[in-house]
Amino acid sequence: MKFGKLTIRNLASIEKAEIDFEKQPLKGEPLFLLCGDTGAGKTTILDAICLALFCKTPRYDAEKAKKGEAVVGTFKAGDLLQLVRHGASEAEAALELTGNDGVKYRARWRAEAYKNNTA
Repeated sequence: MKFGKLTIRNLASIEKAEIDFEKQPLKGEPLFLLCGDTGAGKTTILDAICLALFCKTPRYDAEKAKKGEAVVGTFKAGDLLQLVRHGASEAEAALELTGNDGVKYRARWRAEAYKNNTA
């Protein structure tokens, strides 16, 4: 599998970002480094890739939460909604990629607020 473009909206500290692995300086590089200050969004980039591909991320493992991790606010530990940026009503992680079969794919995870207006 080869990554194409990663699009992130309203995940953790990242309001909006796009990483294009098919353009310089990443194009053709077999290896790259994610670096930056604490809270810059390095792990959120990895979370976005995992969310797009698998609709889950190791950092927010629901199985670990079932084993007694604390409840944070109105969300249980392990709840992916904790990844939605504070104040945002929707979040998305999308990854364009080329499979080993040469076919182009687009994987996407999305969450949005739902208001029940039936009064």
